[in-house]
Formats: sequence, structure tokens, C-alpha cells
Amino acid sequence: METSSSNKNNNKISKRTHKHILVGLKFFATEMVALITSPVFILLTILGNSLIGVYSLIFYYLESDQNPKIHSFIDALWWGFSTATTTGYGDITPLTTPGKILGICLMLTGLALFAMFTALFAETILTSTRQNKI
Repeated sequence: METSSSNKNNNKISKRTHKHILVGLKFFATEMVALITSPVFILLTILGNSLIGVYSLIFYYLESDQNPKIHSFIDALWWGFSTATTTGYGDITPLTTPGKILGICLMLTGLALFAMFTALFAETILTSTRQNKI
């Protein structure tokens, strides 16, 4: 008899937990949609991708004649995104001093961009949480 009662209690807890999880996921999804459609997020995304494109273009002009791994602008763009995200696969590395300096600048820019995105996500979640508690 106790097993049956225990199962019913576990089932109630499970349903309650399931409901809380669904409410939490819905809240999170709503907030993330609001964030990624916000003007600040869109501006930061366009600015960040444009900066990576400009860095990649400069890298292409600096390295294309000197670096045997740079065959096209796509190779330079690959280098730009892997450097900005600090992934740095190592398949394409700068050979010239200006290319290396550009790489350092792009790494710092990438870190700053990700810090800004992180701050936007944190602000969205914290602001929404505070508004829901009041």
C-alpha cells in the first residue's frame, strides 16, 4: 500500500517538475527571441561581422602573395572568423609581421565582441527575472 502512495506522490512531483521546466523553457525562449530581435543585438551582430570581414580583407591583401595557404578571399575569411572566435585551428597562420599584428588586433576585437554579447545575454536574463519577481 505504501508503494502505491509513494508512486502517486512521485508522479505528482514529476508532473509539477515537468510543468516548471516547460514554463522555464518558454520564458527563456521568449526572452532570447526578444534579445536577438533587439536593435542593439542586431547592430552588434552587423558591426562585429563587418569588422571580421574588413580584417579578413586586409589580411588577404597582406598575406595573399606571401602565404601559400591563402588561395582566395574565402581562405582569409576563414582565418578571420577562426581568429575572432579564438578557435584558431592553426591551418592558416600569418607569415608577415603586419599579418601577425593584424591577428593580434582581431583576437582582441573578438574577445571584446564576445564580452558584449555575453553582457547583453546576462542583462536580458537578469532584467526579465527582476521584472517577474516584482
